[in-house]
This record gives sequence, structure tokens and C-alpha cells, in this order.
Amino acid sequence: MDREKRRVKRARLRKARARNVTEAQQTLAQRHRAQDLAASAAASLLTRDWSSAVEHAARAAALAPRDPQIAGLYVEAAEATRSLRHRIAALEHLVRATTPTCAVLTVLAELQCAAGNQGRSLELLAQARAILPRRRANRGELLAHLEALEWRLEGGSRAGAIAGGAARGAARQQVLLLADRGPAAASGGAASSGHAPAPGARVPSPLADRAGAVPTAAVASSGHAPAPGARAPSPSAAGPAALAVPPATLEIPVTLGSDIAGLDALARPVADDPDDVTLALMATALHDAESFDRLLALEHAQGLLRLSHQEETARKVLAVFLGRALLADEVGLGKTIEAGLVLSEYLLRGRVQRALVLAPPSLVAQWREELAAKFGIAARTTEGAGRHADPTGVWDGPGVIVASLATARSERHREAVAARPWDLVIVDEAHTVKNHRTESYALVERLQSRFLLLLTATPIENRVEELYNLVGLIRPGHLGSRAAFVKRFAGAGGQVSESVRGELRSLLGEIMVRNTRALSGVHLPPRFARTQLVEPGPEEQALYDEIVRALRSLAATGRVRPLLSLLLQEAGSSPFAVRGTLARLTADETLPDTMRAALGAAADFAARATGSEKCRALLRALEGAAGPTIVFTRFRGTLAFLAEALARAGVSHERLDGDVPVPAREVAIERCRTNGGVLLSTDVGSEGLNLQFCHRLVNFDLPWNPMRIEQRIGRLHRIGQEQPVDVLNLCLAGSIEERILGILDERINLFELVVGEVEMILGYLEGGREFPELVLDAFAEDDETARTRSFARLSDALAAARQRYRTVKAFDEALFRSELGV
Repeated sequence: MDREKRRVKRARLRKARARNVTEAQQTLAQRHRAQDLAASAAASLLTRDWSSAVEHAARAAALAPRDPQIAGLYVEAAEATRSLRHRIAALEHLVRATTPTCAVLTVLAELQCAAGNQGRSLELLAQARAILPRRRANRGELLAHLEALEWRLEGGSRAGAIAGGAARGAARQQVLLLADRGPAAASGGAASSGHAPAPGARVPSPLADRAGAVPTAAVASSGHAPAPGARAPSPSAAGPAALAVPPATLEIPVTLGSDIAGLDALARPVADDPDDVTLALMATALHDAESFDRLLALEHAQGLLRLSHQEETARKVLAVFLGRALLADEVGLGKTIEAGLVLSEYLLRGRVQRALVLAPPSLVAQWREELAAKFGIAARTTEGAGRHADPTGVWDGPGVIVASLATARSERHREAVAARPWDLVIVDEAHTVKNHRTESYALVERLQSRFLLLLTATPIENRVEELYNLVGLIRPGHLGSRAAFVKRFAGAGGQVSESVRGELRSLLGEIMVRNTRALSGVHLPPRFARTQLVEPGPEEQALYDEIVRALRSLAATGRVRPLLSLLLQEAGSSPFAVRGTLARLTADETLPDTMRAALGAAADFAARATGSEKCRALLRALEGAAGPTIVFTRFRGTLAFLAEALARAGVSHERLDGDVPVPAREVAIERCRTNGGVLLSTDVGSEGLNLQFCHRLVNFDLPWNPMRIEQRIGRLHRIGQEQPVDVLNLCLAGSIEERILGILDERINLFELVVGEVEMILGYLEGGREFPELVLDAFAEDDETARTRSFARLSDALAAARQRYRTVKAFDEALFRSELGV
């Protein structure tokens, strides 16, 4: 028993020593971070970057709450911003960090009064009166200021407030002296009163005086120090009527600069001097450039649902993280919108001239669409005009460029991308750069950018070191050295142990935002999907069989492969979609004769087609439907055929495709919203549109890319939808689309996933090839047994990808929880 007790005692001692060592290391690391932030704040003050200075100083003060040097720096930075909120926060911190003086408490009380916090103001005045100096030359002025504030709070006469005007300037100047960190500046402050210090006089050091009495330098706004032994009359003794402006004080009304709004000055009825107008405009520009309480991007956005977590995330990135952050919201909460708000805000304020968005290839078009439709940002891509004449020229000039990461890191472009300076870089699906040994990571690390946003729902997928790599791109050194970080936070298998998760979350809180669906209040109604297999008519079946025969008989490589893929997709839609393509291909003499011959029979069947069984199934589905219905198709030939069929059946409808101007699309949607009927739309026609007014969707044909299917559903099933969404998929029996739907619905439950999850799952497919290519490979097999095996392998790969996504999601949720949201 004694041996067991000694063993337990030694174990407890070891645990206590380890805890003490850990706490000491944490304290030291915290002190070092505070010092680094304070140095950054001081540097920002020198460059007159007030916003950065106050944010760095505030964070340093939070890390070192008892450091008087940092408290004074915080006050200096806050006074420079002229922001009431920042000044109150800085002085409140100074009061907690040091022994406050009467002058500090009085000025803080005045600021709290201006902010409407009368209770706190009276409390501060009571503290100031309790420590009012008994034998100080400016005691009378401080007392007059203090009592004037008390009368203002208690509803006293305006005379009391005027009488305290002179002392108010004295107290404010003393607070500024407290924030002044250099003898030269302090002497300059005294000289500004009109009187230089006497020879040999000591200029008060703010750091020396913070914990003691108020400096005794003459700093009254009048420029005259009271005579030795002089005492101002007590307002409480003489009464309000006896109060008068002290003889030595000039009765000049002064408005503090922090209370002047440039635009308000311009609105005065009396014409200003041209120089005053210029100064007012400059003041407005400076204020707007440094304050993010008002987001200009929200005022300029179109069709943007106002979600508080997105707005607050943008504000935090702009004001606290200073444009460098890791946005790790759960899937479906709008990381793209948050990044778009930050980009738009910087563009509107003139702080960004050149921006680069790097995204997966499948999301390049979606990014360009979102920026144009919601923020009015006309982005260009590497697929624009002139890319062949000057392939690297797309990276030049001002504006926003959206490109795939694969294109940017390619041998043809990476040197040009890295050589150009960027104001802002946004990396979507940033988990693709989590490995620091890859070309993608090397490219992002080389980019010269003042602001950087990394977007990913899964910052950690396998090992905690991946998180270190992402944070290292945003703020190198924030997590210490790689070896020390891995030793501290990486347990068995590279996972984070429970004992250090809180510490890691604290470090990430300075650079990362992760909103969760539970706390953001984003909840969507359910959606219900069903697939209707439609038996093709004789002509449709013959047409499809001929195209499939051509696919399997020809070597589907090079130029032939994408053409046959397009024909299969068009034939799965309707004969009217494929008719024009077949006619052009059979007349194209540059194509191989074998291909033109193989497609000849299919062209004949397409030319003879007069109807579509899928169209008849659509008309039956629309019978008795109340309210509007959205019908999606990829192809204009099918859209034109359906428009004629609906007109013959007497069904009201509207058309949306790439030929319809954007203003006309809005009018068509409004008519459909009001009158009901059918909205016929291509994927291009619906770009940038929110269709939550409708809750019925028909996929007349199905894209091979699951993300395209999800994007269609996402037009309706999105934030703002109030009713369950019904999805009907019309699928030609025996087609490749039937195989695709079978895999997606059975293995990953496509129609039950949250918008954005399909993209995450497909990203885990091995080999890096696109899903449509894998499907075409399997369908092109000559032998039915081989086709079955190929589709089975693809199905298993999808199931494994979803399981991996679930594992990563569970790990991330356990690590980050809900502590990093706004």
C-alpha cells in the first residue's frame, strides 16, 4: 500500500510539474505574441495606418492585460483613430491595467456619457472625485470639469457644461500625454500651448506617470497655467448662476475632430471655402477607408440575402484579421459570399486594384458568375479572348482574375503569376494546398499579396500538420516552428490530443473563422427527389443506339472523344438537341471518314424525329400543378422544342437562355412568380438568379457532372426557400444518364446532400480525373460484363470518397466545435 501511495504521489508530482511547465510556456508565448503585436502597432502608428495600429494594440492588450506600456500604446492608437468606440475601450483597459488618475477617469466618463452610458459615467465620476488631488495646480480646473459633467448627467443647466470647457481640454491633453511614449513628443505637446517648459524643467514621462499622479505640465487649452496657489471657484458652493468662464480662458467654441463628419460639413447651407471642401472630402475618404462599421459592399450588392454570420465574418476579416484569414465555415454557409464581400469592400474603398481568385476548374465559371451577379464585379478568366496570342497577358493590368489552380501552377503560367504583385489573393477549396511539398502550395507561397483569404470547409483532412501549412501561408510563424508545433499538437497518427485542443483553438481564433449551421441559424426545408425512367420511342431508341455504336467502334481519343461525349448528352436530352450537331459533323470534311460514316445513320434518324416521349412525360407531370415550375435543360434545341410543345398544349411559359438579356430575365421571372406556369431555362440562362419563389423543379435532361445537378437544385433549395422542394428527374431508359443516377443516388445519396457536399466528395476520388470522364470510360466498354465491372468500381470509389469525407468532417467538428464562429 505504501508503495502504491508513493507511486500515486510521484505521478501527481510529475503531472503538476508538467502542468506548470506548460503554463509557463504558454505565458511566455503569450508575452512574446503581445510584444510582436505591440511592435506592429507602433510601426503602424509611424506609417499612420490607424486602423492596423488600434487592432494590433487591442490584441496586444488582450494578451498582456497588466502591461502599462502596451496599455499606453493602445490609448495612443485609439486616440489616433478618433473613434469613440476605440477610445472608450482603450481607456477602460488603461483603468484596469494601471492605477487610474483623476484626469483619466474624468475623460473616460465624458466619453461614456457621449456614448449614452450614463450609469458607467456617473460611476467613473464618483471614482474621480474620490481621488481628486488636494494640492495640484490644476485641481480647480479638474473639479470644474468633473462637476460640469455631473450636472450634464443629472440634467443641470448648460452653464455648467460651458464652465467646464477649459478644464475639459486640460484633462483630454493629460490623457494624450499618458499615451505619448517619447520625450520629444511630450515636449512638443507642451510647446503647443504657447509656453515652452522652463529650463531644467522635467517633461513628464507618460509611462512614469501612468501609475501615479497626473503630470504637472501646463496643458490647459487656454495656454495659461493657473497662478501658484490659485483656486477656481467651486461650482457647488457658488451655484449655477455664479459660474463663469475663467478670466484666463478664451471663449472660443471648439468642435473636436472626432465629431466632425466630412459629408455633414459639405451639407451646411453656407458656402465653404474651396480648401474646406477639399479637407471635408479627404476626411470622409480617410474615415471610410479605416472604419468597417459600414460595409459599402452590402449597399452595392444585388440579390444578396442579408445573413448576419456572413456580414460579421466579413467585418472581422477586414477589421480584426486585416485581410488575411482562413474561412472554414461548414459546407453551405456561403464562404464564397463572405470572400466576395471582402473583395468588393476593398475594391470600393480603393485598397485593392489587382485581385486573383484561384479555384478548382469546375468552380471557375461559378465564381465569375457570383461576382458579376451579386457584386457587380466583372472578372476575367484565362479562357478569355486573346489567350492564344498572349497566354500570359491575362495576368497583367488591374481588375479581378478568376483562374483554376491547375492553370496557374502549370509550367506555362506559374512564373508569370508569381512575378506579378497582387493586392488580394483568394484560394477556394484551400485544402488542395494543404501539403507543403506540392506545386500548388509552392505557387501560393510564392505569390506576392498584401491580403490573402483561404477558403475550405475541411482545414484538416489527415494530419494536424496540414493546418500548420495553411496558417503558415497566411501568417508565417504564428504557430511557431514546424518541429515545435508537431511535437506539441500532433499526437498518435498526426491527430490532435484532447488535452491541447483548447490551446490550438485559442491560437486559431486569431486567424480563423468557422461558422456552423447550428449556430448561424441556417436551416432549409427538406427536398424530395424522384426519377422517372421514360422508354424511348422507336426513332429515339434507334438514334441513341447508333451514337452508342459509333462511340464503341471508334477509338474515342483526341478530338473524337469530346465530340462523341457531346452527342451522347444531346441524344439523352432529345432528338432536337442532337440534330444540328450531327448535321454539322457529317458535313465537316476535316473529320475522319470513319467517324462521319459511323454517324451518318444517326443523322438520318435525328432528321426524321417528330416528337419525344420525355416531352409527353413532362406534360403529364405538369397537369394539375399549381404555381410555377422550373424546367431545366442544357440545350437550346430542346428548349425551343419544349417551348413549342407547351404552347400547343396551352401551358403558359417563359424562356431563359443565353440570348435573353439580363433585364428581360428578371421580367420573365417576375411574370412567372405572379402568374405561375413554367419557366424553361438552360443552365446559362439561370446564372446568378435566385429562384426560391418556386419549389418544383424538373430536370428534363441530366448533366453528367453531379455538381451541375446540385447547382440546378441550389437555385431553388437555398436560403430563403420556405417550402419543401420537389425534384423530378426525367431519364431515358437504357441511357448513360440512368447509370449515372443509379450510382449517385445509391452510393452517395446525391439528392439528400447539403449544397456543396457533392463537390467535397468528388474531390476525394482517386486519380484526379473528372467524374464525367470516368463515366464515359466505363460506358465505352465493348463488353457488357466489362461495363458492369467498370461501373461497379466507380460506384465503390464514390462510396469510399463519401466515407472519407464523413471521417474528415467528424474530425474537424471535434477539433473546432463551435468556438471560432462570429
